[in-house]
Amino acid sequence: MWALLALLLIAFALLPSIGAAVIGAIVAVQISLMLVRIAMTRIDLPRASEANHNAGQIFSVHVAAHNEPPIMVAKTLQALAAQDWSEYEVIVIDNNTADPALWRPIQVLCASLGPRFHFLHKMNVQGAKAGALNIALSHTRPDATHIVTVDADYLVDRDFLSHAAIALSRTDADYVQFPQAYIECTRVAAGVDAELEEYFRNNARMADGCEAVLLTGTLCVISRSALEAVGGWSGRTTTEDAEMGVRLCRKGYSGRFIDRVVGRGYLPFSLRDLERQRHRWAGGNLQTLLVHAPAILLGRDDMGWRRRGAILSQLSAWLNLSLLPAFVLPIALATGNGGSILALLSAVSVLLSFTDIVIRLVWRNLRDGTNPRIVAAAIANRLALAPVSALATVEVLFGRPLRFVVTNKSGFGQGKLQELPLTNFAVFIVALGALPFALMAGPVISAAILALMAPFPAACITSRTLRHYRAGLMPPVTGAPA
Repeated sequence: MWALLALLLIAFALLPSIGAAVIGAIVAVQISLMLVRIAMTRIDLPRASEANHNAGQIFSVHVAAHNEPPIMVAKTLQALAAQDWSEYEVIVIDNNTADPALWRPIQVLCASLGPRFHFLHKMNVQGAKAGALNIALSHTRPDATHIVTVDADYLVDRDFLSHAAIALSRTDADYVQFPQAYIECTRVAAGVDAELEEYFRNNARMADGCEAVLLTGTLCVISRSALEAVGGWSGRTTTEDAEMGVRLCRKGYSGRFIDRVVGRGYLPFSLRDLERQRHRWAGGNLQTLLVHAPAILLGRDDMGWRRRGAILSQLSAWLNLSLLPAFVLPIALATGNGGSILALLSAVSVLLSFTDIVIRLVWRNLRDGTNPRIVAAAIANRLALAPVSALATVEVLFGRPLRFVVTNKSGFGQGKLQELPLTNFAVFIVALGALPFALMAGPVISAAILALMAPFPAACITSRTLRHYRAGLMPPVTGAPA
């Protein structure tokens, strides 16, 4: 990928008109996506009619685990064991965990929790989490009506399944998605929480009116018949949840967002882990968009433009197209081409990315009355992750395969290198070196270079926040010595 990127930069230097055309196309896509999001939030979207029947749901809760801390998984299962709903089972599918010390305690716990809990340990599972969930689906009790996915680090409320049953009966939806929330964020990591919550405040709420909510991996409840009708889970992208949501929408099934917190998980414990998570989200959602592009962009399926707009808005939520312009701009300045149309378009692209981040977080959080300090911290978190989102975007567009990486929730292996935002620091140094040239090239170029410098201090803030968050949670989560 880097060789191809270098060839592109050389081609742009030799043929600036081609470079300007490519960067101009990137700017056009950025503006188009921003306009789609604005249009979708301003349209008075119809809401689905509410039903009031009770279908007598029988839930099969699937918990996929891979190299997870046993204490953390145990807390998840104990919360599920305390549900006030009578008709449900829990299938724990531990896949590809080689160390018996990690999975045997969970096997013992499941046996002690009673006959509704079933433990499966499988090696050589293909398709990452999607493959594990398909195994769980094949072991589901015959009379189960709905499949529920819960991540191995989520503590659900006692009435989670009751609220799921009420939501399904009230909306008559084929699947529902509850928001993701995080443990102990308000005290230490409120800004990180607010940045992650923005997806649900903006994209999920908007998509609810179109009945086109995409799944986000945990706390989702799906009709078993619908899940089986679309062929089960697929591992062709690293966001099997969003990809499943698109297939359900394409087949005409309705999905609703239920704006009620019914469970909380753990944030990633380091900046590196948060970057890996965002890399998977940004890259996987773009993979999903490319796989289903004929239906979403060209209207091959009869979904209607509102549903397609809602899907596009959700899949592009983590997209960042500014990596190539961010490379081109300093090079143009260093070679004395700071006044060229290529440099100007690159600067516009960088500023569009920066502006989009700020506007999306400021608009929704201030509208909801969020403390301005939390809003500023949320912006810092989004800026800190902008380089890795841009990297994931380019990797997918260049055809580089992505690997499903499970977020480390053990609390261990968080050394000093995990705390250093090395990529952001490299971008900062390059932008700092280009700043004197940018100041001579005008305000637009200067503003873009300053925007390129912003992710490094933002990453330092986020890294410090996660370090404090981990310090407060690690002993009870992992069982590590205090």
